[in-house]
Amino acid sequence: MKTVLKELESIFGDRLYTEPQILALYSREASSESGRLPLAVVYPANPDEVVELVKTAIKNRLKIVPLASSTSLSGNTVTKEEGVVAVSFEKMVKVLEISDVDWYARVQPGIRVDELNLELSKYGLQWPVDPASARAASVGGVIANGGGGVKGARYGPASHWVLALEAVIGTGDVIRVGCSTVKCREGYNLMQLFIGSEGTLGIVTEATLRLAPLPQSFVGVMSRFQDVMPLVDAVIEVRRSRIWPTVAEFVDREVAKLVGLGEGYYLWLGCEVTPGGEKNMLNALSNVLSSRGEIIAVASSLGEFNKLLEPRRRLYSAQLNAAFEDYGTDAFLYIEDIAVPISKLGEAVKAIETLARKYRIKYAMGGHIGDGNLHPAAWARRSDEEEMSRVRQFYLEVGRLAIKLGGTISAEHGIGTHKKALLREAATAKGSDVVLKLMKELKRVFDPYGVFNPGKIVD
Repeated sequence: MKTVLKELESIFGDRLYTEPQILALYSREASSESGRLPLAVVYPANPDEVVELVKTAIKNRLKIVPLASSTSLSGNTVTKEEGVVAVSFEKMVKVLEISDVDWYARVQPGIRVDELNLELSKYGLQWPVDPASARAASVGGVIANGGGGVKGARYGPASHWVLALEAVIGTGDVIRVGCSTVKCREGYNLMQLFIGSEGTLGIVTEATLRLAPLPQSFVGVMSRFQDVMPLVDAVIEVRRSRIWPTVAEFVDREVAKLVGLGEGYYLWLGCEVTPGGEKNMLNALSNVLSSRGEIIAVASSLGEFNKLLEPRRRLYSAQLNAAFEDYGTDAFLYIEDIAVPISKLGEAVKAIETLARKYRIKYAMGGHIGDGNLHPAAWARRSDEEEMSRVRQFYLEVGRLAIKLGGTISAEHGIGTHKKALLREAATAKGSDVVLKLMKELKRVFDPYGVFNPGKIVD
């Protein structure tokens, strides 16, 4: 391996690290999944270095795991094999171009979502893909995971907001797919294959992102409910009332306690409005909410609403803190990521609560309820196999619930290592097992030497 490290050093110089303490940081992610120490960590500064890395990996039979902030939650970026080079894009963070007419931005993959949106705000624009981890999550990571976020109720996931990509595939070739225009039909839509591919098909080195204008005006409410079903009914009635919220988020009573809110279930609804329509929108929201719960705070601007939403953005950290308070460093946290049709939300929430009681687990739930995306999290003591078995079974049963209700086993966190079995079950439930075969064939086309992120999505 000394010869291989010398080759890598010739490409990356002092941006190559082999110290065990640093390698340990890049062997894990935000999930509790543990991995093996990579052979090295490298920090490319440009696409040419990525090309040289891939060619070196092919020559020396190395594996490559691309990552940036490692905020993934399904085992997506955990290193599982020997001879893995972790590729961090923390040095590729430039905004290359912003068009305030064509509404696109060309960026490097390592830029963080919040940092990008801060720059875009100078032009009155935004990239509306807004994961709860936006302060840490990178654009490249969001694309690789097919991420969504708190604005998903209106804007949807990343797949709606990427126009074009530059990527290095598993032959060392650079490909450019997509266009800088919203309409683009140049043969097969290869660009979309990379969104949600978890770094298994290639390494994205540049992205052209579709942008949206910042809202002219914005109002929102934070409301509290004594039971979860009136909250779900409120979300469904908002849809029936033809109100299209930008944000529709919730947490259960367990999360509420963890983030310092009072007893109850909490719902945040935020809406973009035309100037002058603020009062009418607030009245419409009040008509839906007042008979089911209580409005405890009102926001008359996007800035005010973001402050109200801050407890919801702490959902993951609250779930993680609860697990560590119970079990310390022996804690293992599973975070589910299903989505169901809005009309099935009530059935889904009641079934999840029933499963939690059945398996006698510690759990807390929140999520992007406006697009049907639920994040129940359960934790166990890693060294207690019986408790871990119950939590794993809960995790599987929640995924099966989503399949049963016509939803999806993964809305935004991806498959990684955690959901490979559920992916097979989802394909079987649709009578489409051949889809998995097609996925494996696609993997071989883009990555013929098996270089990229081994052991993820499909075997």
